[in-house]
Amino acid sequence: MAQTPARLVNHLFWRAGMGLTPREMDYFSRIPYDELVNDLFRSSSDFRPIVTEHVTVSGEVYNAMKGTGQFKYRKASREAQRRLNALWRSRMIATEGCLREKMALFWHGHLVAWSHWSNSTEQYLNILREHGLGDLGTLLKKVSRSSAMLAYLSNQRNKKDAPNENFARELMELFTLGRGYYSEQDIHEAARAFTGWGFKLDTAEFHFRENQHDFGEKTFRGKTGNFDGDDILDMLLADKQTAVFITRKMYRWFVCPEVHEEFAARMADRFFTSGYDIADLMRFVFTSDHFKDTAVMGRRIKSPIELICGLDKNFALRFEREEDGMFLQRMLGQVLLHPPNVSGWKEGNAWIDSSSLMLRLKLPSALLNKGNLDWDEPGASAGDLDKMMAPAGDAPMRDADGRLLRVAPDKAAFLAQLDPATTNESLFNTLLQVDASPTLRSNVGNGDLMERVLEVLSSPEYQLC
Repeated sequence: MAQTPARLVNHLFWRAGMGLTPREMDYFSRIPYDELVNDLFRSSSDFRPIVTEHVTVSGEVYNAMKGTGQFKYRKASREAQRRLNALWRSRMIATEGCLREKMALFWHGHLVAWSHWSNSTEQYLNILREHGLGDLGTLLKKVSRSSAMLAYLSNQRNKKDAPNENFARELMELFTLGRGYYSEQDIHEAARAFTGWGFKLDTAEFHFRENQHDFGEKTFRGKTGNFDGDDILDMLLADKQTAVFITRKMYRWFVCPEVHEEFAARMADRFFTSGYDIADLMRFVFTSDHFKDTAVMGRRIKSPIELICGLDKNFALRFEREEDGMFLQRMLGQVLLHPPNVSGWKEGNAWIDSSSLMLRLKLPSALLNKGNLDWDEPGASAGDLDKMMAPAGDAPMRDADGRLLRVAPDKAAFLAQLDPATTNESLFNTLLQVDASPTLRSNVGNGDLMERVLEVLSSPEYQLC
């Protein structure tokens, strides 16, 4: 696909957000590119926390509860988690401030944490959103002190007489250096430095338990001293390997799955010498000639969240029940605020197999045209796949238990942004980041405009951004 202002703008807003509506694409295509980049950072400079209501009790009260009381507390926490999921998704869909949310989504898959307790989840989410465009040192220290991380990687149980090494290990292997740049002794000594770091259940606030901290001398990566957790984090940041490891992951996420070694090295140099200024790094990436090269456009497979949010952005999907939005995420394999493990979600080709691809191709018809869709958990059988590919009809989506998934899309508002005489070529340029294949060109035909839109949205090409 040739380079055009529209394609470049789409590329920018798929990497920095959740794409654009046709009207936005038409408008932004007329604005100088560097001005658009400046506006991305300007509109993402204002931090507004995502807040919902929580039922909270102290750890002592919770432990004293009978089973039914604990069940009710956990249920209230799950309901608040669903609200947070929906609130964050609504922020992601908005173009204003989209870079802040996209950065938070990246860090959510890198500095991975999860909590049973909704107030901890809210705290963790807002740390990612507030500091995701700031400096890495602040972000890393805030996340390390968050109740979600302290609970998820067992640092709440890290005590001077029985160090728990979970957090120290993942801090180096997954969050900073990468595998192979530390020793088992480094893990043990770092764990000692983080002893006593805990939190209070009712407030989710960090709590340093002085009597459980190991104040003894420690030797970490060749240096000896009475180190605490902040000292360990500072030493990890002082190693340029942290910049190399993280920027390579950022390159695959924000630019292209296949790493361009020379440009990735420039990213690492920039990140390290700036003192880990995330906004400076992202501005460097977005304004580079390499980022604007057609060779890196349309190379990423949309994550489930990107796929859902892209459709929601264009068609204003409204789920009748709050939990249905989460069921849809679960069906596709990515639930916001509920990562699969400490490594986060596997990206790229990991999103696509015979089951998930068929489900993705059927999704636009099911959401926008009341198509049939059996939404079992991932790993459906061949029989389930046959049902997924059944011809679209008037039946709404149902799950395996026969429950309806009611969603109200605003197709009229989307179509109002298009000329009724829109050509297929124009649709391809508006909705795709890659060339339409001969198969898609023959499938689209010359029918009703919404039918043609659905054909494009239901194509393998639409899975790419």
